[in-house]
Amino acid sequence: MNALVIETAFLGDAIISLSLAHAIKTAERDSRVTYLVRPGVNEVIAASPDVDSVLTFDKHGSESGTEGIRKKAAELNACGFDTLFLLHASVRSQRLASLVECNAKIGFEAMKHAGLTHTIIDANWQNRYERAIVPLEAVFPTVEITLLPRLCPSPILQWDFFFSEFEIVIALAPGSVWETKKWGNSKFLELAKRLTQQGMGVVVIGGSEDVEIGREVVAVCAEGTVLNLAGVVSFIAAMDAVRRSKLLVSNDSAPAHGAVAVGTKVLTMFGPTVPAFGFAPPLGCGEVMELLGLWCRPCTPHGGHTCPVHTHECMERIEVGTVLSKVTEMLLEKA
Repeated sequence: MNALVIETAFLGDAIISLSLAHAIKTAERDSRVTYLVRPGVNEVIAASPDVDSVLTFDKHGSESGTEGIRKKAAELNACGFDTLFLLHASVRSQRLASLVECNAKIGFEAMKHAGLTHTIIDANWQNRYERAIVPLEAVFPTVEITLLPRLCPSPILQWDFFFSEFEIVIALAPGSVWETKKWGNSKFLELAKRLTQQGMGVVVIGGSEDVEIGREVVAVCAEGTVLNLAGVVSFIAAMDAVRRSKLLVSNDSAPAHGAVAVGTKVLTMFGPTVPAFGFAPPLGCGEVMELLGLWCRPCTPHGGHTCPVHTHECMERIEVGTVLSKVTEMLLEKA
């Protein structure tokens, strides 16, 4: 199989979709898997041992519009793909898929404009990791849908000294694209302080918007107990630090899915969104922290920049002590 996987959504979705690449390689070892993703995501997807090549589609920029889609389709047709898997239902992605020439084009029923040859009912899956694999059933009916995505970041040798200093290192990912998905910098700060006071090391990861919280964590914790990578290294480099950590505490965002892909358990904080949307860690990969019984949850399918009811209770009422207790519980389980 010479397969093309189109997943041009956000980074977290693309990481989740790597479960499909794993399933393809498991079902047919000699298959070739190419991913088409948005710019900025390609470096991460290229770190999967199940992906042979990665192409980008700048659908909101230089390749937007009808002409951009046509040029990209011509580029893809030159690759000679025989099977296409469409995982993202955007209008642009569907139009692009409709112009790709291959024997089998597989996606979900709602993708009415993609020219699919096989459509899959978008149901009967426990999480988004399984959902990404389900289309493969059109080709391999007995495929194992519980396979997980895999990322193999290159080891960063200069971090060896830090991880050798501590028996337990906890990674923290305080950021998110959506403000309401954030548990809160002050709470991550307090959690880091308590973890280091208990003799653990802490790694802080994140993008340029998380630089300040990274610096604050270093400032309040004992010298040498924090490896601050927020805004310092790329996402895939940060995943090497997560891989070496015992546990990641993260908002419902891309780092949580990266942890699954590198084999580190994750405690995911859910506020405006809920695990039922399918983005919780798969069974055995971690736990969720959420405030149950709150009338306004969920308020959005992906998070927002402001709380609709102006309380942000879903995150505000999750206490640091409660999270610390859960972290301790998960560490004992792993031990």
